[in-house]
Amino acid sequence: MSATLTRRTLLAGSGAAGLTALLSACSGGSGGEAGQIQFWNNFSDATQVKYFTDHIAQAYPGPGTVTVSNKSSNTIDRLIQTALAAGSGPDVIVTPGPSTGVTEYTKAGYLLDLEPYAKKYGWDTVFAKWALDASRIGGKLMTLPTSYESMVYYVNPATLSKLGLTAPTTLEEFEAFNAEAKAKGVIPIAAGNADWKGANEWHLVIALNHAAGPEAVYSALKGETKWTDPVFVDAISKLAGWFKKGWYGGGVQNYFTNNFPTVYKQLASGQAASMISGTWEFSNLGPYFGKAAGNSADWDWTTIPSLGSTTKNDVFDLAIGQSAGVNAHSKSVKDAASFLNFMTTDKKVLVDAVVEKDFQLPPIQVSAADFGSKADPRTVRLYTQLSAAKSIGYTTWTFFPQQTETYMINYFENVITDKLSVQDYLAGIQQKFDPELKAGKVPTAPAPTGVASS
Repeated sequence: MSATLTRRTLLAGSGAAGLTALLSACSGGSGGEAGQIQFWNNFSDATQVKYFTDHIAQAYPGPGTVTVSNKSSNTIDRLIQTALAAGSGPDVIVTPGPSTGVTEYTKAGYLLDLEPYAKKYGWDTVFAKWALDASRIGGKLMTLPTSYESMVYYVNPATLSKLGLTAPTTLEEFEAFNAEAKAKGVIPIAAGNADWKGANEWHLVIALNHAAGPEAVYSALKGETKWTDPVFVDAISKLAGWFKKGWYGGGVQNYFTNNFPTVYKQLASGQAASMISGTWEFSNLGPYFGKAAGNSADWDWTTIPSLGSTTKNDVFDLAIGQSAGVNAHSKSVKDAASFLNFMTTDKKVLVDAVVEKDFQLPPIQVSAADFGSKADPRTVRLYTQLSAAKSIGYTTWTFFPQQTETYMINYFENVITDKLSVQDYLAGIQQKFDPELKAGKVPTAPAPTGVASS
């Protein structure tokens, strides 16, 4: 379970090759002491640490007892790698998702095969099938999804009313919305990557799934078509063109210097007409709106508009925000698996954490009835719609192999600054993707329709 921004690859200078080398140098880990479950996570603040400790770790009925240690989002991956290589580390190992680090941890022998526990606890009937399939490597379940998320379209209703605009649902409406907002002196889409370069992939996900379409992405992930196909050239060309028009962040150079607080302030103050980001922003936007910020502003969300001639406006891009597995060398393997089951499947505990502290749910089936009267209607609407989604898209951090994802993030900036053509950029993606597909490093992707609730 996570309430933090987990959309990041391994730390700079690490990468898949560095992680493999680091872990291969080890002589075997031990995890925590018998009966003691060490759990490390990157909670965003002390209140979330306390809530998790009081309401989840201490509420865990056993066997074993849980000790929670909070780490910085900027260092947790490296700290876990170093600890495992030194023969220690947490009993429950968290990663930013199934495409980041899990393959290397598995190859190094650090993750326990969870298939026996899947049968013991009936996980196939609890979790969405797509999420378990994406968590398998070589047919073995190596991690469980502790949170899931999607990309959505954020607005400030008061700003739209003032501008006389409504949230777009089609390509034509999207382009007209952005053009009119800019003409009125408003940034069409609040955006920036100064805090984290990986924000680039959020926009790529939108172009791929909502312009090219989920069917095209699914076909390319299976290796049936190429990333250089015209449908992807058109989609990335559209995205690059929108950046160059100044629709994202107020201009390409501003995009590079805007940090996340700036982006949130722009949406709250009416300087920006919209924001396209992930559902993890539910917990980030609060301080900038309403009483917490000393203003009357509010925010809302809707689905991403259709940005292609054949795409729909009810597509939810699915993503595993965080994964967790069991340290295979732990002295408390059974206890760690038991705690992992508790923290990802106890519906009441999970829903309470969402309502009280904006934690993110794992991909389990929920309905509006599972949320009490204190729940934010925007949150209830999100999870009920996600659970019932019939058309899904594919996020890079869940369904793309790691080297391909890293290339996509790093080289997209060259496209919007005219240092690299769209065609050459896509050729580079294909060059990274081919060997990873051959090596079996592409996570299992579900078909693009009717899977979110399965």
